[in-house]
Amino acid sequence: MIKELITYPDERIKHVSADVRKFDDELFELLENMRDTMEHHNLDAIAAIQIAVPACAIIVKSEEGLLELINPRIIVTEGTTTAEEKSAYYPGFSATLKRYNRIKVVYENRNGELQHLNVEGDFSRLLQRKIDMLFGGTLLDKLDKEGRKHSEKILSKQALEAGLELGASCPTVFVRDYFKRGAKYLLALVALTLTFPFFASAHICATAAFVDKFALLGVVGLTIVYYFYAQHEAKLYKQCTSCQIGNIIGTVAILLFQLIVVSLGVFFWLIP
Repeated sequence: MIKELITYPDERIKHVSADVRKFDDELFELLENMRDTMEHHNLDAIAAIQIAVPACAIIVKSEEGLLELINPRIIVTEGTTTAEEKSAYYPGFSATLKRYNRIKVVYENRNGELQHLNVEGDFSRLLQRKIDMLFGGTLLDKLDKEGRKHSEKILSKQALEAGLELGASCPTVFVRDYFKRGAKYLLALVALTLTFPFFASAHICATAAFVDKFALLGVVGLTIVYYFYAQHEAKLYKQCTSCQIGNIIGTVAILLFQLIVVSLGVFFWLIP
């Protein structure tokens, strides 16, 4: 049976898969579902977690046909190569990664019989990528901090564009969060000026209060933009609209409360 293929930003891909302990009809059915899904999407390989089943099972195309690997483990590595990789989890995205060139893998077949496999080159990279998935890893986990941040921005933009047409599932990063972050930073800066009366002159305090008024207006503006843009963004991701609405209202309420508290501090404490 063809199953739904997990794609970004579905967080289930990060679940660590459990070792298979029973080699029974349930496992055979899982393998058939993986095979059907793999063929339907024309994939070179598939891990069970890609159809939302956290079990250590992989199917991969080889020269002899489709190879099933249960509970695979890499026990020997040799050399490294760098190449561009793609993943069905990140449609339309690729990353240049360093991986081992040669590996030895031990695994069990569908009957629970221990096997081993020595592979190299592209086939080695493919197996490593799928084994990573069994332990909750994706292409992004192989990148350095800056590369990961840059890639997340690209992926979030792609998810947003896809959401315009497909009503995609909730992304891990929303554009509205940048407006919220800006409002919080401004509030923090204004709150910092409330310490001025303890060490600064009355003139400096008055100047700070004057600047704070514009900063507080900026907070109001960012909060308004956040609220309306968040409503727009919530409609794009129809699968999680209801949970987003409550979060949006709560965030706005907190921002307004903080705005009122800081404003009172400016007008009754900072202003001489």
